[in-house]
Amino acid sequence: MAWTRVFRRFRGRPWMDNNFTEFNRLPMVTSSMRWMVDESCAREVACCPQLLATATESNGEEQDLVPNVWNMDGEDWQFQLRSTVERALDVVYNDGEDQDKEGNGSRTGNISKWWNRARKEVREWRPITVPANWTMVDGIPDYPIYTNIRYPFPCVPPFVPDRNPTGVYKLKFDLPVKWQDASQSISDDYIVTFHGVESAFFLFVNDEYVGYSQDSRLPASFDLTPHVTATGNVMHVVVCRWSDGSYLEDQDHWWMAGIHRSVELTRRGVDMDIEDFRVQGDMDGRLSICVDMKKTMRFHSQKKLQLRLFSDEQKDFNSDEQMKLHEGILVWSATKDILGSHCEGEDICSKIEVSEMVQHVNLWSDEIPSLYTLVISVVNNVDEKPYQVESCRVGFRSVDIEDGVLLLNGKAVTICGVNRHEHDPDHGKVVSVESMANDIRIAKRSNFNAIRTSHYPNAVPFYRLCDYYGILVCDEANLETHGMMPMGKLADDFSWAKSFVERVTRMVDRDRNHASIILWSLGNECGRGRNLNLSRQALRRLDTSRPICYEGGGDIFEGTGETELTDIICSMYPNVEKTIALARKHRDRPVILCEYSHAMGNSNGNIHKYWEAFRDPALPNLQGGFIWDMMDQGIRLKHPEGKLNNFGYGGDLEDDFYAHTNDAQFCINGIFSPDREPHPAVSEIKYLQQPIQMVGDFTSGMKQRHISSRGEYLDFTFTNRCHMLSWSDVYVEYFYCTDNCSGATGDIDCVAFVPSSDESMKKFPIFPMGSDGLAEVQVHTLDRARSHLAGNQRCWIVFRWYYRSKRNWQETKEDPIAVERIELRPSRVNFDENGDTIERLLREEGSSIRVQEASSSVEIWVRYNSERYMRKCAIIDKATGCLTSFCDKDGVELLLEPLLPNLTRACTDNDCGGIDRMKGLMPRWVSFKIQLLEHAFFNYSFWYRWKRMGLDPQLPPNAQCDVIKLFQEFEDYVVIDTTISMMSSENQMICKFHVVYRFQCDGCVKITTIANPCDGKLGGSMLSFPRIGFSFIMNKNLRDLIYLGKGKWENYSDRKTGSDIGLWSYQPQSCCDYIVPSEHGNRCDCSWLCCRDNNSSGFLFVAADDGIGRSHFDFSALLHSQKELHIATHNHELEERKHGFYPIYVNLDMYSMGVGGDVGWAPCVYDEFLLKSDKEYKSR
Repeated sequence: MAWTRVFRRFRGRPWMDNNFTEFNRLPMVTSSMRWMVDESCAREVACCPQLLATATESNGEEQDLVPNVWNMDGEDWQFQLRSTVERALDVVYNDGEDQDKEGNGSRTGNISKWWNRARKEVREWRPITVPANWTMVDGIPDYPIYTNIRYPFPCVPPFVPDRNPTGVYKLKFDLPVKWQDASQSISDDYIVTFHGVESAFFLFVNDEYVGYSQDSRLPASFDLTPHVTATGNVMHVVVCRWSDGSYLEDQDHWWMAGIHRSVELTRRGVDMDIEDFRVQGDMDGRLSICVDMKKTMRFHSQKKLQLRLFSDEQKDFNSDEQMKLHEGILVWSATKDILGSHCEGEDICSKIEVSEMVQHVNLWSDEIPSLYTLVISVVNNVDEKPYQVESCRVGFRSVDIEDGVLLLNGKAVTICGVNRHEHDPDHGKVVSVESMANDIRIAKRSNFNAIRTSHYPNAVPFYRLCDYYGILVCDEANLETHGMMPMGKLADDFSWAKSFVERVTRMVDRDRNHASIILWSLGNECGRGRNLNLSRQALRRLDTSRPICYEGGGDIFEGTGETELTDIICSMYPNVEKTIALARKHRDRPVILCEYSHAMGNSNGNIHKYWEAFRDPALPNLQGGFIWDMMDQGIRLKHPEGKLNNFGYGGDLEDDFYAHTNDAQFCINGIFSPDREPHPAVSEIKYLQQPIQMVGDFTSGMKQRHISSRGEYLDFTFTNRCHMLSWSDVYVEYFYCTDNCSGATGDIDCVAFVPSSDESMKKFPIFPMGSDGLAEVQVHTLDRARSHLAGNQRCWIVFRWYYRSKRNWQETKEDPIAVERIELRPSRVNFDENGDTIERLLREEGSSIRVQEASSSVEIWVRYNSERYMRKCAIIDKATGCLTSFCDKDGVELLLEPLLPNLTRACTDNDCGGIDRMKGLMPRWVSFKIQLLEHAFFNYSFWYRWKRMGLDPQLPPNAQCDVIKLFQEFEDYVVIDTTISMMSSENQMICKFHVVYRFQCDGCVKITTIANPCDGKLGGSMLSFPRIGFSFIMNKNLRDLIYLGKGKWENYSDRKTGSDIGLWSYQPQSCCDYIVPSEHGNRCDCSWLCCRDNNSSGFLFVAADDGIGRSHFDFSALLHSQKELHIATHNHELEERKHGFYPIYVNLDMYSMGVGGDVGWAPCVYDEFLLKSDKEYKSR
């Protein structure tokens, strides 16, 4: 076959040879090389987030900005898909003719018959857009595959299956007209660069083999000079879906395929002598530059190197507006004679180094990302005509580790970080510059200051945007072998050393000029071995200015982020106790968690405890971490009804061949949806990470704050967590609010306090308190604001902090950067304007009550306001002891289903985390071997235990009334005492409820409940109850909900620190915030809840405060039942329902369990947020 002629010299198949990683690929250079010839153009290009390429035929002012780079993206490409690499390579020679048939000597001739029946190919040329993943293109029979750990093919490195979908791209092109017209075009060099191809590819131009490359996330460049002509060129790119490089890219995301980043053709003039350059600026103002020059440069005696630094100001990026440059002043310049420069043993200079001080520079940081434009030019000695001009943005900053603390510009920095995959729900790994900018902006608005590029280098524009917006980047090499057994097998195999080292060093060569990168990562979860040591040593030879981190992902023997390979203790997913232990154990190194708070579904519980530890002054080397992860990696599915938010995950897109190799929804673990809508946990995270906070702690999610009174002022103590911004850069406004109104506003100007004898200085309400970042805020006392408050209402003061000047990531200047809400007048019982309690207000004169007992029920009848007839108020079923009917004063039924004791919830992803889930993610032989040990050494999930104990939402426990007693002591109320046993479907007692109903003549009912779990009968196997409370279905008209409690977003007992007690209102919504439906919508610590219709009639639930049980309750009100939520695997499977047209499912919980969040594969709810079966639970 034709392909054998090409690769005869390689003795086999190069895509399955781990020693053959490239052929004819050019060395990596810095990403900002653009081969320009004009200084003003170079300055403007440096200030743009995207890599401009304007050598096209279009008209416009941008035409000559980058005249020597042609972007080859677009719709002119043609495509075929073949079932094997060999078949695809034959296409290049036969140009579409399929001569690969049975019996013709092909290596694919022995493929089994089942594969011949199942194979799918595209045998005719069809158009395709570049960049694109062909797995995301309609009509191409190859699909995305999601796995978390295991490989989607048999793990026998370096071999991959013969069934290896391979795409053949074809592009017919002529060189740009301007290049053809150039007088020196015959001596110019032409270089093609593929910025990202998954996973390996062969390049052919004009039927000549050019080269080969693998590494899906870094550019590959090839010299086309010997192969191209002015017109009539044909380029073929043969892209293998699987290669030996795939064994190094097992990274818990979608396996895609194709050319997913831009393709560029560059013309390099004969006099363009700069090959590469490196630049670094430190906090002292030292600027170090190293320029690599062509060793065969012409007329070197007539040339000099000119270096100039400008204070250009980059304007905000907007996809609808052209970038505009605000030119700054020249702040530094230098000129180097090429002949007089240091030459390392060469006749002609190959390297020129400059290191000089720049005075009065503004430092770069995540808070103030000050950037300068460096322009490097090779010019004529006489007339200073430029031969070549290169540029990049430079930030002056230093990253150090001193006494075990990570320092940015000499100050300790806390990493408020998040892991981010490159992902687009419609285009896979093809992410636009606008999408990157949007990701960074929403991260900054959520108070994140750092991003880890999990687990591979990102596209070049991402780093340029991070430089501009101020994001601290942990740049990670494209290395992960999570599915290997053992994990470090390849890291310790010397034959893979070349692959490991070059993936690390090529990343550094491309990205090291970016100020935003403060950490290098050797990769992720590759175990521990000699190849990683070699990679670290090679990295250190290239760059010593940044710390190196690495988490091996294995156990004791393979490393858990504490090995000699890492400068930073970067363990993943330790709980809070272990995190604190790490910080105490490793005082000589910073502790920054590379992954924590696994955000899978309704998650991120316990995160306030992490931040309590991160803020602990006794642990200065415990400096934050990166949440896993930023967005749900859902892929938008086509829905027959046109639903937009129809997202799929593992198992939804794979074809039959790969159906068994997916890890379901483990890719749905972001704090933002695929469309970048925030999940409820974002409000919690944003609060915990906000840069200005009141002094206090987050114990048990409750805010304990420092407030002192001084005469007519209240003094509030705040702390500034910023390491660069001072109090003079922000201002604050405050206002008082009550449980039914707001008022008494004020603005506070934050000014630096200067000691003075002038009495007028006392009027400044902000007083910085030294170098520890503390300051006092003075506001008028409640007495001064009494005119705005009424009676005995609950009262809060709200502080909102703002930047003085708008930041480039803010939507408006009015977006607060920090919010604090503090209750000044706590109260357990609500009052009206005259001070009457709710209980007293509901009583009416002339009312009476009586009981009518039947064989199966007890009916409560009430006469209101001396009415002539009595009305039926409520019915209690004797068989269950539950309230089955409850009417308002007009006789309208409010309950559609009984008020039943409830112990279940629709399982969250964390509820399902345990060895029972992990076995499904493991290779089959591993899960089989551990089944004998799992009972002794592993924890089963909450859901596993609930199902065994009868707490299945599909088969909820049944209520059986053991005892029912009636008491009518007075004319104005009736007491019914019941004992209810909650029985499983197998008739096993789970919990006993003692419920006392006290019906009053005004139509009100008081319910006192004592729940006693049957701990002994459960055999000690119940870790926790999901909830203890009541559930019922409410009339659809009661859609307006008002409550006094934690809000306004969903919150849980272990995720409520960022939620404030207040008066909130909302209406039940049909949509679920999570792609995989589950328990959601809970509100904690509610004093009362009002459910009313358009006529203001309905329910009012009030938590009593009389020493019996809790003084508040939790609730949720949804348009879908627990059973529906539990069964559904995708949120689009739930019927769309509109409030007011469907009944409302309400949970009133005396107590509810937390959601957890440390990990998604083991029980992770902390003890204090569990509802254990050995306790008694009371409520009223």
